Order: sequence, then C-alpha cells, then structure tokens
Amino acid sequence: MQFIVTPGGGEIAIMKPSEVLVVEGALSLYVAKNPNSNLAFRALREVSSANESREARMEAEAERACS
Repeated sequence: MQFIVTPGGGEIAIMKPSEVLVVEGALSLYVAKNPNSNLAFRALREVSSANESREARMEAEAERACS
C-alpha cells in the first residue's frame, strides 16, 4: 500500500486489489464485533465503494476489449 498526499493536504491510499480485499475483510470483521464504531463503519463503506467502482471499471474495460 502506498499513500499519496494531495495538493489540498488530504491523503490517498493506493492498494493492490488483493490488499483492498484484505482491508475490506478486516473492517467487516471489526464492524461486526463493534457495530457502534462510526469511524470503522465509514471506513468500510468507503473501501467497499472504491472496490465496487474498481470492479465496474474492470468489467467495462473487459467488455470494450471483447467488442
């Protein structure tokens, strides 16, 4: 995993797909054991959303390549 600092001062985590799945699984387990953790829930939502977007882009690229 790599972190990149944006010009606005934020940070972006760059991960391999396998790393995203590990993080998503770990956050899911943590949220299941600590359902009142707003921070963990928000992090899980963001990671899951990013993973879904990545999968959609990959599917779209595969469809274009097959056309």
